[in-house]
Amino acid sequence: MSCNHYRAAISARATGTPLPATVTEQALDHHLTSCLSCGRWSKHLTTLRAATDDLLRRRRPAGAPSKPV
Repeated sequence: MSCNHYRAAISARATGTPLPATVTEQALDHHLTSCLSCGRWSKHLTTLRAATDDLLRRRRPAGAPSKPV
């Protein structure tokens, strides 16, 4: 399976959505430990997601939903 398939799964995991049907959690974990490029990409995506979530929390007006719609 190509890294593009795994990167779609990494994105899904980062956003809390289901993984693509073609990738299991175990296969993704294995790929992340064996592919340096995808491991780095996953770390960058996780860092970006955390920074974005933090920024949204800081700028959320009173009464706004806790998560963007």
